[in-house]
Amino acid sequence: MLTRLLTIIADVFEIFGQTKLAERCWRKIAHNRPDAENLTTAGLICFKNGNSKDAEQFFLKALDRCPTYYQALFNLGFLRQNENRHHDAIGFLSKAIVINEKCDVAYYGRAQSFLQNGLIEKAIVDLKRTIEIQPFAPHAYYRLAHAYAKMNNLEKSKQIIQQLLTFEPQVGNQLKKELKLET
Repeated sequence: MLTRLLTIIADVFEIFGQTKLAERCWRKIAHNRPDAENLTTAGLICFKNGNSKDAEQFFLKALDRCPTYYQALFNLGFLRQNENRHHDAIGFLSKAIVINEKCDVAYYGRAQSFLQNGLIEKAIVDLKRTIEIQPFAPHAYYRLAHAYAKMNNLEKSKQIIQQLLTFEPQVGNQLKKELKLET
């Protein structure tokens, strides 16, 4: 009962931008009911508040409770990306993908880290997979068009832009300008 009430209060605080107060609630929730979901949520709110060290501890505790909780793995990967530790991020995101092969955000995140490490071909594979899982994810099309352009495959970039124009014309037109392509 207390956990449910604290969850509602934390949600209200977060809705109104009071993330510090929401964090206090989530810390209590995670202490009272330390399951993987609550620990991961507490970690997320710590991360939002710029407290990466505590966020990491919550994510690791969540994985101690449930080693297959892919949300905690994904969030650890995202945390590592924000620390510019892309090799570590790739590891955590890859583990999340092994557990949940439909986790589009893990593929997208891993593609971002691959791009940061200059592994464009691997990034392209993950961006395509992101689009397979989430066909209306304009951010994945955007990154994919840029990745093809980096490889000087402008024809593929044009194809991606054409697809994007069918459901997100604003982003598609922005890409045409950025890549200086006519489709």
